[in-house]
Amino acid sequence: MDAMDGTVSTRRARVRRLLAVGAVSLGALLAGSAPAAAHDDIAGSTPESRSTLDEPISTVEIDFGEVISDDVAMFLTYDLGDNEFEDIGGTTVRTGDTTARLDFDEVEREGTYFVQYLAPVPIDGHVIAGAVSFTYGEPSSGGSDAFPVIPFIAGAVVVLAVGGWFSYRRMLAPDEPDADPDAPAAA
Repeated sequence: MDAMDGTVSTRRARVRRLLAVGAVSLGALLAGSAPAAAHDDIAGSTPESRSTLDEPISTVEIDFGEVISDDVAMFLTYDLGDNEFEDIGGTTVRTGDTTARLDFDEVEREGTYFVQYLAPVPIDGHVIAGAVSFTYGEPSSGGSDAFPVIPFIAGAVVVLAVGGWFSYRRMLAPDEPDADPDAPAAA
């Protein structure tokens, strides 16, 4: 077998492993036991989740309790009631190894707000996903106790797909040529 065949078979093996990992991950996600289940919860948030505020705010900070990547994403939504939510958005800023902050326009409407988060953990590749909530003034009428699941899942799929694409592209990049022990030494 020449060196070219070894490189091609190594790449094929990598592609097979990547496809197997992707299939297992997708199966786990669809089965409802997403890889994020390995991460129990966040360490805390400011304001605390499920708190009621008397004054409007314009930031929420979350301590994930684990080192997170720069790709952390956070989204603010407003509970309109009757399982309807309005996306408010905001800007996510990583403030430390384990913390990130969502900046948004100061909330004006009284009601219940959710900050959804997706925080990749570079050490093991898992994603910490979930939401914290707070109420400014009175809760939304007919409000929900849960954050909007469908937009959250759609966002999670996009983040995981982008990460998978870049991992795949990186895997296809040619390796540095290994020194062949049988090759004559360069003069």
